[in-house]
Amino acid sequence: MQRLSQYGIVGARILIAIVFLLNALGVIDQSIPAQDMAQRGVPPALVPLLMVGGRGLELFGGLGLIFGVFPRLAALALFAFLVPATLVAHSFWLAAGTPALMGQLINFSKNLAMRGGLLFVASTGNEPNVKPGTVRSVRRERTNNK
Repeated sequence: MQRLSQYGIVGARILIAIVFLLNALGVIDQSIPAQDMAQRGVPPALVPLLMVGGRGLELFGGLGLIFGVFPRLAALALFAFLVPATLVAHSFWLAAGTPALMGQLINFSKNLAMRGGLLFVASTGNEPNVKPGTVRSVRRERTNNK
């Protein structure tokens, strides 16, 4: 059962990380969030810098989750990133009475669910690496078998 739990945590980290990696690599278009930031008062010269910073955080945070490199820190950083990103990009309350309301509400809810998953990852102890034969996981198995 413990092995299932370890692989489940690794699987959860990988599944959550995929969304962030797709955003970081530009697979998911970021032009609308950039326009939203400019419309909400972010100085236009600052928008590209924020977009690059966000993509960098998503890339390194996503890779950290997948490979088990500081996964708690990666999860907390991505959690913190999602707070303003959700409020800017999926503010469904601004779309009230328009056809965009349902799409924004669904995406807002999706981001809440992702934050829940990241909070779960950040709060799990003794997180395993992706490769089960690594020093950390072997050391952990020895201490668990005593």
